Amino acid sequence: MFLRLILLFAILLAAPFALAESESSSIYSDVEGSVYQVRVINQQTGKKTTIGSGFVVMQSDIIATNYHVVSTFINNPGEFELDYLSTTGNTGSLELLAVDVIHDLAVLRAERPLGEPLKITQVPPKGERLYSLGNPMDKGFSIVEGTNNGVMKYSDDNNILFSGSLNPGMSGGPTLNGGKEVVGVNVATSGNGISFLVPAQYLAIMLERLKLTGFKADEDILLRITEQLHGSADKYVQHLQDSKWTSLKIGSFSVPGDIEGATRCWDNSQKPDPDDLIRTYYTQCSNENSIYLDENLEVGNLSYEYIWLETDKIIPARFYRQYENMNSSVPNSQAGKQDVTNFECFTDFTPVSGQEFKMTVCRRDYLNYAGLSDLLISGALVGHKREGMLFNLDITGTTFDGGMQLLKRMLEDFKWQK
Repeated sequence: MFLRLILLFAILLAAPFALAESESSSIYSDVEGSVYQVRVINQQTGKKTTIGSGFVVMQSDIIATNYHVVSTFINNPGEFELDYLSTTGNTGSLELLAVDVIHDLAVLRAERPLGEPLKITQVPPKGERLYSLGNPMDKGFSIVEGTNNGVMKYSDDNNILFSGSLNPGMSGGPTLNGGKEVVGVNVATSGNGISFLVPAQYLAIMLERLKLTGFKADEDILLRITEQLHGSADKYVQHLQDSKWTSLKIGSFSVPGDIEGATRCWDNSQKPDPDDLIRTYYTQCSNENSIYLDENLEVGNLSYEYIWLETDKIIPARFYRQYENMNSSVPNSQAGKQDVTNFECFTDFTPVSGQEFKMTVCRRDYLNYAGLSDLLISGALVGHKREGMLFNLDITGTTFDGGMQLLKRMLEDFKWQK
């Protein structure tokens, strides 16, 4: 009897794993013919330079993937071409129809029918099992099981947190629920079993718009990307203005801290030492928003930092020299001369909560995305002999007016508390 109970317990324990394995196997076999490798081919060499995944959706010749999978083709017109590779070795050319650079999506059309379109559905409840498909590391068609952990609370892009290990090459592939419906599009991983999916609802919107045009290819993709970036930048600034702002104390100031659902702040101060000539307190805040444009360029980043310095051990002249040397900032961007103009800066003295700040506003403009700029803003409290505060604000890929509105709102929330 005791042995029978042990055997029964073992069978019950193993049953969920057997069921999951069976479900995964069924999904693998049923959708394999609808998932493809998407490749960017160098026309000079005929060799692939970028690979990702894609899947058939809405109709049999339409393929969905990530924008970043095909970005090399978009940013280097005339030098590259797109094609697909099936699990059976069939290949063919692809035409770019449309992109949504904000949500890292692209829609392509094949020269012939490719398979059964996968259906799109809503994100399931947190905790449900999900199945991600793609072509990892150019090793062939694979499926990764994981769990839906919901839409990320502190992420501006509303991506789904997926506890499964996506790998390079799986970008653009579908993630399915147990009913073999698409709930997300593979987009990124941060390792350690932490990955991210674009909710499929954004793809559904793209497809409905394309359907209204008869799936006509967009004639000016770069213009469309510029429009999308403009709209996103203005919407984002308005979202920040409307969100709940917390306050944090640093030195004699109360200043803006976390912006609910957008930014988080961290204290990076060093542990105080009695022998320190200058005591320094440092808080840094940033968002998790990043819009990929190409392998060297991302926009949408927002970061701001506060540094409070005080001393009772050195003379004001020496304190001022060290304080002045710390008043510098560098842009949080890898943009180069081929992407942006040189910074142009303007400096003036500005009253903030009854205190005087030396404020410097620097701006550089994007060459290929008219009307978008990077802003690098720094402020230094002046008029105090043994204390000071530095404020730095860095925004990439915004409109100048939007950035100035955000700066104005932030400075209005500065409160001198001495």
